[in-house]
Amino acid sequence: MTYPIWYDTGMAYRQYISLVTGAALLGGAFATAQNPADRHPVYDAASPRESMLPVKALQLKCAPATEQRLTTVSLYPFDGETESEPLVLKGWRGERCSGQLAVSTGGAAAALQVSCTPLSRGESRLAASVRMVRYTRAAGVLTADVIGNESRCEHAAGGHRAVWFEVNVPQDAAPGRYTGKVTVTAPGCEPAVQQVVLEVQDAELPAPGDWKIHLDLWQHPQSVARWHDVEPWSPAHFEVMRPLMKRLAEAGQKCITCTLLDEAWNGQTFDWFPSMVRWVRGKDGVMRYDYTVLDAWIHFMHDEIGIREQISCYSMLPWHLKVKYYDEATGQEEYLSAEPGKPSFEMVWAPFLRDFHRHMQQKGWAAKTCIAIDERSDSMVREAMRLVQKNAPSFRIASAVDKPTALTREVYNISPVITHAGTALGPLLRERKAAGKLTTFYVCLHPAKPNTFTNSTPAEAEWLGFFAAANHLDGFLRWAYNSWNRNPLECTDFVHWPTGDCFLVYPGNRSSIRFERLRDGIEEFEKINLLRARAAESSAAAAIVENMNSRLAALFTVERSKTGNHVEDVLSARDIVSETLSALNALE
Repeated sequence: MTYPIWYDTGMAYRQYISLVTGAALLGGAFATAQNPADRHPVYDAASPRESMLPVKALQLKCAPATEQRLTTVSLYPFDGETESEPLVLKGWRGERCSGQLAVSTGGAAAALQVSCTPLSRGESRLAASVRMVRYTRAAGVLTADVIGNESRCEHAAGGHRAVWFEVNVPQDAAPGRYTGKVTVTAPGCEPAVQQVVLEVQDAELPAPGDWKIHLDLWQHPQSVARWHDVEPWSPAHFEVMRPLMKRLAEAGQKCITCTLLDEAWNGQTFDWFPSMVRWVRGKDGVMRYDYTVLDAWIHFMHDEIGIREQISCYSMLPWHLKVKYYDEATGQEEYLSAEPGKPSFEMVWAPFLRDFHRHMQQKGWAAKTCIAIDERSDSMVREAMRLVQKNAPSFRIASAVDKPTALTREVYNISPVITHAGTALGPLLRERKAAGKLTTFYVCLHPAKPNTFTNSTPAEAEWLGFFAAANHLDGFLRWAYNSWNRNPLECTDFVHWPTGDCFLVYPGNRSSIRFERLRDGIEEFEKINLLRARAAESSAAAAIVENMNSRLAALFTVERSKTGNHVEDVLSARDIVSETLSALNALE
């Protein structure tokens, strides 16, 4: 495949990004951020690197990620005992079960290595993994969040080390109690051992591709190209994106994020969001549209990665209300103003919509295509809807809004911010479901809680999935899956956004505690909906499910979201789901 020269990553482009995003304020020129992930050391000390000191004793303790995030200023309490309670996990067949452990070196620096056994039940074995959690700076504090692939690290003096344990329960696993152990070693001292117990419940989650949640985390291909220093849309670019986007698909993602024009959001990220469509005005004055990059991206995500439900195209209503195009007559990049309510809006967008609609019909994607709109006024949305219905009747509208109104509620896929999600519930939600429309919610730089920032309590991320399920919403939206700053492995701050607001995962296909906890909430969403389906089995089953519904509805309200009881709510909700499963299984 030949990739257009208009995706050049030359110096002018880098200077543009620096000016638009304020990247220079983050310390360092654009070019310094282009190291591939494997050039960054695992070492992430809280203090300057020092020689490894003798370690008198290691301790390894359960530190559930739901309850506590390890930092170097808020240390997990060790009481001097050599053993602690086992790490106890519970899950369905097909579920990913994970937990956090904390390692103490008694204040000494150490070369640590961690390992684990399979989880065993009689002759049965379940494969497990354990990895070191990397610290990154979040709002000035070194905070445990990055889950990489390393099983060893050079640990600095004075702090504790987080360790992440994970098991993907096979769908054919026999229910019952499985046990194993995690071991951490350091030169010169006895190993520390922690027992792990997994209860596999008698229920099954389908494969993520069959999950029902409408998950929409916006992707940022350009950020991956910059980090790995590869040509955008080259074979190397797709290759480094593959594991990162597979991780997203395995969390239940339904939407492919596409751009119809340059920088729809006025440069609010470190990396540019360039258009995947090239607009060219020929010498004959006719506008033509090159879909080469857009097609390559959709084919990759749709056919290879397996994200196939919705193609979200941003946007007819960019924040700057302009469209950049190449003028063959002048040989220059030019701009067209396209403001709703003015003749230029239809002059720019009607020809494009007709051509784009034809193209997407030819590709077989038209019915999946949404013209996506982000926080625009009713008057603007009305104009966009009118043009889409007139010129591209197979397309639908997806809109994230601060607060739904009578107009924006009409769109196919509506997503209010969580603080206004109550306006989309009740009879309106039931009406929308009956019409085949989607209703989700989102968080972004607000509210402060619950959210998925690097310094958020991890339970908040899981709380979001429970909130969607308890309120019968279709899913969840967040504006940034991987809009990385200059170097997120060093610091997750970006300009004035809350720390970590721009991304949920890290370069090099590294996950995070907050992403894994968000995924846990998505799994709970799926469980709750599967349990609801069992209400049709009998009147007794219906009563059990109704009891579950009422208890969850009392916990996960907009008002309660602001209270800060997210840990308690999540632990209670997990118990409710388990109790409901047990009660339903007992009827059989």
